[in-house]
Formats: sequence, C-alpha cells, structure tokens
Amino acid sequence: MRVLRVVSTFAVAVLLAAMAASPAAASASAFAEPGAVLNLSWSAPAASNQVFTTTLTCHPTGGGEEWYMDAEAACGDLTTAGGNFESLPGRLLNCEGVQGWAIRTTASGHWFGQAVSYDESHANWCEARKKLGWVFIF
Repeated sequence: MRVLRVVSTFAVAVLLAAMAASPAAASASAFAEPGAVLNLSWSAPAASNQVFTTTLTCHPTGGGEEWYMDAEAACGDLTTAGGNFESLPGRLLNCEGVQGWAIRTTASGHWFGQAVSYDESHANWCEARKKLGWVFIF
C-alpha cells in the first residue's frame, strides 16, 4: 500500500510539472524569432525614383505588407535555395522580345543566422521574375 501511494504521488508530481511547463514552452515558441527576416526592394531607376519595399519573414512565413502577393511561395523558393539569392529556382518564362526598363532588386537581412546582402540589375521585369521566382513579386 505504501509503495502504491509513493508511486501515485510521484505520478501526480510529474503530471503537474509537465502541465506547468507546457504553457511556458508554448508561449516561448510563440514568440521565437523567425528563421529569416529579409528587407526586399525593387525599382526601375530609369523610369522613376520610386522604390518598392517590403519585409519578408520565413519560418514562420509572413509578409510585412498585406499586399505581398505570395509569401509562402517566396519562402519556398528561398528555402529551396538555402537563402542564397543566386540559387533561387526562378520561373519558366519566355522573355524573348520583352521590353521595358531595367529592374534593380536588393535584399538584406538574415537567413538562419547568416547575413544576406543581394543587389542585382536585370534587363526588365520579366528577366527578374525568370531568375528570382516569387521573391520580388510585391
């Protein structure tokens, strides 16, 4: 009888400790830093002085602006590339004959603790999308 009481007291203590730890663990993970925070911008310098910017977070996914078209697709492309803008999967687009202003794309921030710095010009918006996939569609 005494052994049963000790075992049941121990079981209750373990259960109470687990219940007490669960809310703390849940709230800690709810406020965890995202795996990536990237400040993105694109512009057509020859066309205007206007620069379009947004902040993209990945893991968990989110766009800094409500008009960010598809943060999940952008984070998916970046995840495939390991956060390396030069390795983005791009999109299958035929840009032959497409005309327009040169597009400049930039990114800064971090990808899972690694600093990100990217700055590139593209012949036109089609070429930028072809190379960069969903990342700069905002």
